Amino acid sequence: MPLAKGQDLILCHSTSQFDFWWELLLSKLFFIFVFISVPLFHVQLLLLHQAGFSVLPNLGRLFLMQFSLPIILIICTLALASITKNLAQALLGIGIVVVVLIIGLSVDFLFSQTAGDSPSFIDWLTSLLVFGSIILVPVWQFARRRTRASRITIAGCLGAATALSIIPFGSRVEQAYPLIAMKDSLAQFTIPPIAQSPANASRFPNFTSDVLLSIPVNVSGVAPVSVVLIDRMEITVDSVEDSHWTRGWVGQYRQLWPGDQRQALTYGVKRKEYERIKAKPLNLHIQLALSEYQGIEPRTLVVPAATFQDADLGFCRLANLLGHQALQCIKPFHSPAYMGRYDAPNSPCGSVRRSPNSPPTNLDVAYAWEAPSSEVLPDAGLNPIVDYEVSLTPVRRIPNTNASSPVENSEATLCPGAEIHFARPVFKRQFRIQIELPTVRLQDLVEQSTF
Repeated sequence: MPLAKGQDLILCHSTSQFDFWWELLLSKLFFIFVFISVPLFHVQLLLLHQAGFSVLPNLGRLFLMQFSLPIILIICTLALASITKNLAQALLGIGIVVVVLIIGLSVDFLFSQTAGDSPSFIDWLTSLLVFGSIILVPVWQFARRRTRASRITIAGCLGAATALSIIPFGSRVEQAYPLIAMKDSLAQFTIPPIAQSPANASRFPNFTSDVLLSIPVNVSGVAPVSVVLIDRMEITVDSVEDSHWTRGWVGQYRQLWPGDQRQALTYGVKRKEYERIKAKPLNLHIQLALSEYQGIEPRTLVVPAATFQDADLGFCRLANLLGHQALQCIKPFHSPAYMGRYDAPNSPCGSVRRSPNSPPTNLDVAYAWEAPSSEVLPDAGLNPIVDYEVSLTPVRRIPNTNASSPVENSEATLCPGAEIHFARPVFKRQFRIQIELPTVRLQDLVEQSTF
């Protein structure tokens, strides 16, 4: 059946649209490359040069940096533009994305505190769903103009990625951190006697939904030029009826250095469950998931008075940070991994400042730490120069013979001529250990706040 003249024109227009959609897509990408990527690349070159870093050794990573935040922003903008037809829809889409990001980050933070790390294939699948959808949907939309299908595809992929990211993988902690005997651990742990809180102790009003338990732990045995990280903690009890308050694995993110004597581990409990069993004696089984690092390639840095350049740290200077002197450094793309030791008694700066009436001790030692990164691409950002601080954390020691005394507060101060012994941290192993805390009441583990 012959087509009418109008139908013939419509068919030709549709065929032309489907045949040359890729020209429209390439022209838009070329526009973005010429007017956004190229000027941004030259600005980053200028920032790198003005900061005093050589351009040629960093040129490769500068090219890789174009695939982080700038490309992500461009891809997200294309995906949003491809599924909206006017400014009102675009603003509505931005608002939905912001709300989803806030909810997703909150849920991710909540589950990261109480669940184990997800398997690598889940992380890979989540990234594939997110980035695959925002890359392929604009191409599909340019080719076929299926706006409704494009919206459903992006929403479905983002929803599936969110669902995968919040699946609890608590059992993965047991697999990643094999249980060993305490004697085989680099760090040795004991729990001092827990003092009973008075029954009529008055407290400051607290309207939070959680009660924070604080468990003091004595520490010893960490070898020189090494560090043990407390990654997670789990508390279980004997009775099934009394186990409703436990929350599985909870993040700790604490460092144990040679010379450390005390740590305070925290564990949140729902207030309703706490009030129900706070006065009941319980047998607590505490498991700690630990990571061990060893320092290699040791070297000594003598801090000069002026700005200086270091092969690992970048450009650094002494700066006054919150009332004490510390190192402030800049380096291209990301901060380096390091572990540093500062012996205050042997430096011209004097001992580490501690609480009043505290006698000097040979434990006045502070440590600096930055964990190794497994990221392949540089940190996402527009500026290739990263500003960071080498912060020093003094060892935590028990101030007197009273085993239940709290950890003493202190701070380390640098000065010209101070020596910091740096080493490169290398991961050694992950493991779990178990500590028993028999016949203790939860109310005795809550810090007393009396009027």
